[in-house]
Amino acid sequence: MKTLIVGLVAFFLALPLAAQQCFVTVTNPAPFDRALETIEVSWQDVQAALSLSPQDRVGVIRGQETLVSQTIDYDGDGVADVLIFQSSFRAKEQQRFVVKRVSNMPKVDSITDAKFVVPRKDVAWENDRIAYRIYGGPLAGDVRDGIDVWVKRVRYHVIDKWYHGDSFRGAQRISYHVDHGEGADFFLVGRSLGGGGCALWKDSALHQAGFFTSHRIIATGPIRAMFRVAYESDSASTLSFKAEKTYTLDAGMNLNKIDVQYSGIVDSEAEIAIGLVRRKNTVRYANGNEGWLSLWGSVDDDSANGSLGIGIVVQRNSLRRMEEDSTHYLIIASSSPGKRLAYYAGAGWTQSGDFPSVEDWNNYLSRFAQGLQYPIQVRVSSAK
Repeated sequence: MKTLIVGLVAFFLALPLAAQQCFVTVTNPAPFDRALETIEVSWQDVQAALSLSPQDRVGVIRGQETLVSQTIDYDGDGVADVLIFQSSFRAKEQQRFVVKRVSNMPKVDSITDAKFVVPRKDVAWENDRIAYRIYGGPLAGDVRDGIDVWVKRVRYHVIDKWYHGDSFRGAQRISYHVDHGEGADFFLVGRSLGGGGCALWKDSALHQAGFFTSHRIIATGPIRAMFRVAYESDSASTLSFKAEKTYTLDAGMNLNKIDVQYSGIVDSEAEIAIGLVRRKNTVRYANGNEGWLSLWGSVDDDSANGSLGIGIVVQRNSLRRMEEDSTHYLIIASSSPGKRLAYYAGAGWTQSGDFPSVEDWNNYLSRFAQGLQYPIQVRVSSAK
């Protein structure tokens, strides 16, 4: 018996122990600094390196600091797909992070949020910089699938408060179209694409969807808000199609990543148009070599409310040309039925403190576009 016990002990001691931590090496290949980047790590790679069970949780450590992190289940199957966290990088800098098993993580306030708002049936989302919404029903008025912009002076969440205050009637109403010290919805979308929505483009005309027919909130934070909506062409469009759009907004960012796929298109020559609605007292700027389009000017008729920039960024190999119609300035992007197109769109406001001038806004778009040419490099390795 003693010999058996000794043998079993020796056997179990010889078994490899599950790794408690692994390394994530992140490289900025760009010849410029990156003020803030969201790092995406394949959860499958982390799981393999640490032999994780579905119940295990991990933390991300840089030096002595535990960073805020988030896992995201993109497809809703109950299994994480990516682990994300954020960091800044100097030009050509490489950083190494430790990912380790943890029994619990300290609770942190979420910087981002996304929600389906009833009874209006909008989807609204925000971070510490700005807020947006898309419309979901007739209560929103005479609108379609354009992106609305809510500008913010504050870093905390405002969606719930603004909807609630605006829901009252008469003297009790606190209109979110008036700046009460936190910002406001000054933006007029109407039936346009608003601040970076997209539509099919054929025969020099937009074929725009109406309200979304279904939605799924994928993530609400603390780092990333993400949701998906589906559309079907309606009687206003003479082109038959279906569309699926996934919106992503990260902490500290002004631009949304918008991933769109059209299907059911009979005519394969239809292109995708991404638009900025024309506003009075604004100036258009563009850089086709870098792949961005911008509109800058007064947010409304009251100069005290400052200026607003709205913009679009696409990968250079996706940009076919710039166009205009009576309502929009447009980027026409290459695509084909069933293929996905990813682009970026958003806004920045002078009164937020982030963009004091048009130069600041356009430089932000330019640097973002340049960053797309130098994607962050991520490698997961086992701890030695």
